[in-house]
Amino acid sequence: MKISFILNNKFVEIDAEPERRVIDILREDMRLTGTKEGCGAGDCGACTIYVDGKTRLACLMCAIQLQDKNITTIEGLQKDGTMHPIQEAFVAYGAVQCGFCTPGMVITAHALLTKNHTPSRRKIREAISGNLCRCTGYQKIVEAIEVAAKRTERTDRRKKHPVSGIRLQRKSDINSYLPETLDELWHIIQKRPYTMLYAGGTDMLVKLRGSHALKGFHLLCLERIEELHNVYESKGNVFIGACSTHSQLILNPIIQQKFPVLTKALKSIGSPSIRNMGTIGGNICTASPAGDSLPPLYVLNAQMEIRSKEYIRYMPIKDFILGPGKTALKDGEILYGVWLHDSNIYNIQHFEKVGQRQSLTISIASLAALLRYSENGIVEKARFAWGSVGPTVVESIEAETAITGKPLSKDTFKTLIPIVEAAISPIDDIRASKIYRRILAGNLLFRLIKFKKQG
Repeated sequence: MKISFILNNKFVEIDAEPERRVIDILREDMRLTGTKEGCGAGDCGACTIYVDGKTRLACLMCAIQLQDKNITTIEGLQKDGTMHPIQEAFVAYGAVQCGFCTPGMVITAHALLTKNHTPSRRKIREAISGNLCRCTGYQKIVEAIEVAAKRTERTDRRKKHPVSGIRLQRKSDINSYLPETLDELWHIIQKRPYTMLYAGGTDMLVKLRGSHALKGFHLLCLERIEELHNVYESKGNVFIGACSTHSQLILNPIIQQKFPVLTKALKSIGSPSIRNMGTIGGNICTASPAGDSLPPLYVLNAQMEIRSKEYIRYMPIKDFILGPGKTALKDGEILYGVWLHDSNIYNIQHFEKVGQRQSLTISIASLAALLRYSENGIVEKARFAWGSVGPTVVESIEAETAITGKPLSKDTFKTLIPIVEAAISPIDDIRASKIYRRILAGNLLFRLIKFKKQG
């Protein structure tokens, strides 16, 4: 398949298998070995590249997703053989040891400084939270980025010089498609029934890595269908297109204002690069008990809009997710989007998860909570949902009923602990024991008291 894109300010056209990973194309075919592969699962940031103004992970991108994109790798930051100011700062301040993670760190810093010329230390740390370094602390890296911020001017737009395309004669047994409209999508699904749908690819490529699960399937990427990125208000409700990325939703003023519980959850997903790639529809359809967006969507009574070529149907999220990795989608259907009702009746909207580290962590247990309480501190309405403590997100009508009419206090939450423990069904796994999860699920409720004090 012919794929054309801009790579380091040059036009490139290649003939490649559409399902091939971008990291492999860059390293093996383009000989751009500065982009490293660490984990191959989106957890380390070593393969970070710059795609249309945002960081993405080359190990979690298919070749077809390069079409018409503007790509910058670590090699593209140099100009006429001169290091970029960020690279110079990393060298001058000793912000490297083995250097394996450095290309990803530099690309991430470049993305940050392109948008924010005077970032605070907190912003710098947030930006590099998805780039893991195994041999040193981050202090020198943060200092180097601070210095680079003072030296770096707004990146100039260099003239793009067409060059001869690299021709890769590789035969693929898999067909990949990149539709731009729903009509194109329905046509492909009708002609190719054994089709695997994806958007960001952050989950799919990890599962398929090194397996033969694609045999007989066709890959269909939804990320170019514009209407699946829409976010808008209609008659007191808010629609979120299934291909809206986590980063897009975090910055959306409608979501920020009306659904802070969802915004908090989205900020906890993966790394900045993962949030640039992953979509809310993908997080839902993956149907993981640890999916960070799911508990907020449960307490918000999210309605799924499901479409096929012939019809539209709606379903609450609790009926849509059937179990780990299982949804109610039928053949020929897609998750078109999510409908949420305005939740501003609640005084408190909170999401919190506990993991084994501060960033890039999978939830051991999480809680989404909505509370409305009166001026004298009496709870009038409550919604709770826990993640990672059952095969699906766990709700408890009993806990919500028990707290209603009671004061928002530590003693009240103590009475909910036995109810929560009866509702959840945690397991032992590599991240935590079921006993720890059971304790944690109840203790997360006590975090809600601080919001009353703040109010």
